[in-house]
This record gives sequence, structure tokens and C-alpha cells, in this order.
Amino acid sequence: MITFDGEPIEFDFFMDEETRSRRIGVLVMEKRLAPALTQAFFRVRQNADMFHKQRIETKKGLTVQQRSEEINMLNKQMREIKWSSLNLIRSFIAQEFIQQFFQYWSKGPLPIMFFNAPFIDDHQTSINNFFDKLDELDLGALKQRQHTQSVFFLDSFNTPAGYKFEEDIRKRNNLSRCYRLDSRVHDLIQLADLLLGLTVYELEKKHLKSRPKLDLVKRFRELRTKYAQKKKDQDWDPIYIL
Repeated sequence: MITFDGEPIEFDFFMDEETRSRRIGVLVMEKRLAPALTQAFFRVRQNADMFHKQRIETKKGLTVQQRSEEINMLNKQMREIKWSSLNLIRSFIAQEFIQQFFQYWSKGPLPIMFFNAPFIDDHQTSINNFFDKLDELDLGALKQRQHTQSVFFLDSFNTPAGYKFEEDIRKRNNLSRCYRLDSRVHDLIQLADLLLGLTVYELEKKHLKSRPKLDLVKRFRELRTKYAQKKKDQDWDPIYIL
């Protein structure tokens, strides 16, 4: 694969984990994609916020206090979009997030992909194992990566505290930085969480009773099939199970 503008490709890695299934999910994208996808998610949230607030305003018989309480509850529900706590409102936003992921993947040529990998012993071992597996994959996009300017982002609520942990991850895998992010205010970590939940479900084939989750699974399958047919000269898939 030819590098862009004659320069090596640099990546951002966004990691979340699923403790019940003992899996980690890593969203990987070329650095220039992160701002564009973040902006797309901002518009998704804006549209959802406007739609649901208009819906609240049309409800008859609500007092000013009741309307204010509903809007506050809406804001709380929209703050963090997680697989484990999907309701109808969150599922609506989650489906739009997943669609944006597949749209960016199908457009090319900038790489974006998601990896579902095992959790092994502890966080550090699991992350190192992920990079080892990454090196084994025969992917043109990843063969061109330049680790020295790539950055690994962790969910601050899931990973061990301490500067040494981050330094070990950075040095072991030749990264530029290893940062902690608050997943409640970072959409790319939330996208990693959603994709991890979906791929774990697809992997384990367990029964789901949650209608919002079932709706998201259905949409995920539809989008994966739809955009696979639109893929243009890419030598990587959107989803990998390691």
C-alpha cells in the first residue's frame, strides 16, 4: 500500500474492555480521521438532542418543573453511550455512531478498523498481546504504520492508575504517547465500547432480550453487509477478531 503524501501512516488507538467476557476492543484509525469522526459524532448528538427536546416540548400537561426534569434526564442518558446500558434513546445514537464508522471505512483511503482481542492476565499483558497480534496480520495499511508518532488512548475508569503503567505500554510498543480518557465525554472510546459489545455478542451467540440492543445488532449486521459491497480498493476489513 502506498503511503499518503509520501509519509508513513500514523495511527490513534482507542481501547475499551468487557470484563464479563474478558475481551478488549481497540478502535484503530489513521490520525487524520479522528477529528473528522469526532465532528460527525458531535452532529449526531446535536440532531438527537434537538429531536428529543422537541418531542418533550410537544407533550401536553407537563409542568415547567416536569419538563425540566425530563430534559435533565435526557441529557444524562445522552452523556455516555454504552453497550451495557442501551435504552431506546441511546440505541438511536449508537446506530448513528456505527453507521459513521462503516461510512468512513468504506470511503477510504484512510484506514479505520476495529479489533476484538482477548484479555490476558492483566491490562498490560493484554495490550502487548494486541500489538503482537497486530504485527502478525498481513494488512497493507498496518504494514505502513509508524509507531513512533502513534498514540494509545485508554479508558481511565478501566485501567490501572500510575504513570509507570502508561510508560511501559508506550515503550514496549514504540508509541509516541499513552493517554487516559474519560469515556463519559469521549465519543471514540464510546464507539469502541459499542463495537466491543456487538462483536462479543456475535462471538458468543448468546440470547438477547433487550430490544434496544437487538435493534443495534440488526443495524450493525445490515451496515456491515451494505458497506462491504461498497468497499473501494481496500485491503483491510472493518472488524477483526483476534
